[in-house]
This record gives sequence, structure tokens and C-alpha cells, in this order.
Amino acid sequence: MRVLFEDVVPVAYGQFYVVSRELPDMTKAFAGQVNGLCGAGEPGALFLMTGTHSGRVRLRVELHEREPPAAADEWEEVVEAPFVPRGATVDLVPWGDGTLAPLPLIPDGPETGPLPTFRVRYCAAGMDEGRDPFGGFDPDTLEDDDYTYMDQRPDRYLLCFWPDDAPDGAGGGPGGGPVDGFPRPDAIVLRTSRAAGYWHDWASALPAPPSLWEQVEAARRERQEQERRAEEYRRRDEARRWGGRPPGERLRRVVGNVQGIARLDRDLVDGVAGADDAVQREIAVWAARRAFAHAGIADLDWLAPAWTALRHGRPLPAEFTDPAALFARISDRHEAGGHEPGGYRIVAFARRGRGAAPSLGAMLDAPVNPVAMAVPALAAAAGPDPLQAALEALWAATTTFGTRRAEFLAEVRREFPVVDSAGPG
Repeated sequence: MRVLFEDVVPVAYGQFYVVSRELPDMTKAFAGQVNGLCGAGEPGALFLMTGTHSGRVRLRVELHEREPPAAADEWEEVVEAPFVPRGATVDLVPWGDGTLAPLPLIPDGPETGPLPTFRVRYCAAGMDEGRDPFGGFDPDTLEDDDYTYMDQRPDRYLLCFWPDDAPDGAGGGPGGGPVDGFPRPDAIVLRTSRAAGYWHDWASALPAPPSLWEQVEAARRERQEQERRAEEYRRRDEARRWGGRPPGERLRRVVGNVQGIARLDRDLVDGVAGADDAVQREIAVWAARRAFAHAGIADLDWLAPAWTALRHGRPLPAEFTDPAALFARISDRHEAGGHEPGGYRIVAFARRGRGAAPSLGAMLDAPVNPVAMAVPALAAAAGPDPLQAALEALWAATTTFGTRRAEFLAEVRREFPVVDSAGPG
């Protein structure tokens, strides 16, 4: 037997602890136990109760190689509980303070493999007397600065540890070590005082902690609920981005700048998606021409190769594939010819910064440079996916028309009646 600690321990709120890492939670420490003095419900920690509410109590901590003999008659309260440390050394910790003393349960240092399960015996004497704030001292005889009653508390305690892995009957104790690999449950060996009885009754009334199976089931249900919420959020977000309802599989495969037109006119988007590839390609080329015409740049002579390529379904010549370079070239020609557009600004349709985002209608009503809005329609109309080409070209044309977008969208339906009869894609 080794004495690991023998001194006074400061206590507050009638408690102190033995911990491997974190301090234990009081309710979790005692839930499912019959005893209310030594809470061992949280792995690696012990929650220990005293009769003294605030003061310093005598404590002795012993480490035994095997189960010690029964507690001596001097002790009025005796309880036992299992303890699984998370390290070779644990700490004795007062309430609201740091480590008071290390308690090396494996003196030779950490062992390879799992740490042993220990059995602890917590003995107490004088708990009822300890509940007296002055511990038997007459407060009328104490000077104002006399705190003797805090240091000379009437209650005292013994905490014993031993490995609980001996074969049944070893060490003279009943029951020996764990049964079927599980530590023996806690037990009240001796119950005498009203103070101890109060805590035993409190602990036994706590609801039992969930079983391992219940914990696994709870984790599974929580995971399923998280997955359900994530899927629901994904569906709602997708519906919002696509104008109020989820897209079909054909639309969902489309990438690029197509969700603006979906938010503005989802019925039109579904109609275009339901048309065949040839009609979608016609819509793309037509929308690009209408955007350029509205911007006043459709009949520039040097754009003829681009329109010819679109009309025959061929790739655009390289000089027409970069919208930024094309816009710069058109702007230079306008300035050289005295046709520089004035009173416009280029606007970004992506939300930036904080605050409420403007509505789509408010953004489309802003004054813009129609040339800048129309130019992306050319490259969009030449895209490899006919549906994406049509939707991106329609969006570019819509932004070009700006406040007159309703006229343009009505013109699309007149020019291509199939978009009002085709089903969603």
C-alpha cells in the first residue's frame, strides 16, 4: 500500500474532484448510481462530496495492489465505485482551483495497451457535524478574523484505489474483479449520517444515463436529422436559385450564367428546356442578334464572320470568343466614329457587401451600357450545349433590354411559340 496524499483539501459547495482531464459534471457523475458521495459516471473523473460546505477537510488517499480489507469501524460512511483513468497519473483538484496534488495510480509510468480499471472506496466520518457552518465552534467566542473553524473541520475522508482486474475471489473481497468485462457497479457499503443519506437519495432519484445502444441510436437519429435538414436546405436553396421550383434533371445539368433568367421567367426557361436541340440553337442565335440590334451594333461589318459561323453551327472565330476583348474593340470603333454611348454605367448582378440584396427587378432597371450587356450573348450563343447557349443568350439579351425586358420576353414567345407548349426540361 502507498499513501498518495495525506493533508487538508480545500472544499467549496461540499465538493472536490479527482480528474484525468476535464472536471466532471455533477448530474452526469451521479446519474445511474445508488450512492451520492462518489460520482464516477463520467470516464476518468470522480466527483466527491463532503459534509463541510466551505473549509479544509482532512483527506488521505491510498493506492493498494489489491482490494484492501473492509473499512475500519471508525468510518461512518463507506461507498465504492468503478474508476477508469485516462492516464497513469490523475489529479486531486479542489473546487474552483487548479491541481492540488498529482496521484500516480501507475507508479512506473504509462503501460502499453489500455489502462486498468480501478475500484475506489470512499470513506467518511463526521459528515453531519461538518454540515454545521462553524463545525462545533461557538461563533460567539470567535474573533472577527478568527477562521479556525474553517481549518479544523470535524469531518474527514479516506479514498482508496486498487486495480479491479483480479480473478474472482482474489484479495479477500467479495466478487473479485469485473464481471463479463464490465466494471462492478457502485455500491453503498455503510450508510449512517443524514448528510450522506440526503445525497444518496438525490443520486438514486436521478434518471439513469442512456445505455450504449441508446447512445448509438440517438447519434444515428441525430445524424439522419442533420442529413434531412441539409437536404431540405439544398432543395429550398436550389428552388430559390431556379425561380421558385426545383429544376428537372436536364436543367440541373446546365452550367453557366442561366439562373438569372430562371428567376425572372421560370416558365420561359422550362419551355426552352422542353424544346429540341435545333430550336434551342435557333433561340440562342436569335437572342444574340436581338441583343446586338438593341445595342445598335448588330450591323457592324467586321462582325459578319461571327454571325455566319453561328448561322451554320460552326465555332466562332477566335477573335470573337473573348467578350471583354470584343467589348473593347466595339468601344474603340464607337469612339473613333463619334458614337460613344454616354450616361450609362456597367452594373454587377452579383451581391456584394452587407445589407439586403436589391431585387432582380431593381437591378435590371438600373441604367447600364447596352453594348456591355449585349456582347456576352455572342459567345454564349456558340456554346456547345444548345440549352445553355439559349438560356445564356436570352439572359444577356434581357439585361440589354433592361427596363424594356417585358417587351423582349413577349417577343421571344411570339417568335418561338413552342416555348409556351413544351414541357419542363
